[in-house]
Amino acid sequence: MIGPEPLGFRYVFRLALGALFLWAAMGKIGDLNAFAGDVHNFRILPLWIENVFAMTLPWVELVAALALVLNLAPRAATLILASMLLVFLVAIVSAIVRNLDIACGCFGTHDASTTGWTTLARDVGFLALAFLGYPRRASLPHPAPRPEAA
Repeated sequence: MIGPEPLGFRYVFRLALGALFLWAAMGKIGDLNAFAGDVHNFRILPLWIENVFAMTLPWVELVAALALVLNLAPRAATLILASMLLVFLVAIVSAIVRNLDIACGCFGTHDASTTGWTTLARDVGFLALAFLGYPRRASLPHPAPRPEAA
């Protein structure tokens, strides 16, 4: 649905998720060079795409987060952020398995936390916000009434 979704208890979860991703996006946008370094430290992406990824990801986060906060296209925005969280979870697990001692860069340079089990648990919690906030019913327009045959 494009346009505002009726506010309900699920909006509180979407609002929290949107606020978190706004904070994360702004931290990354504030220092794209440092975020590109964090992306590189994960050693997952090919070198040729790391900078493009680091420059694009925060803006996608920002747009999706604004959509959640403003309650516009909440299904799409929630799915985008949940998909991103799944990718982040894979990256964190990969870093744990490979025993990398790196900063996650999740909230830009303000986040000095090391990638590990705490970061993994935090992102699982964020994914729970997406699940709990996802609009369950589609708000479809009602069909126009059919004219009665005379």
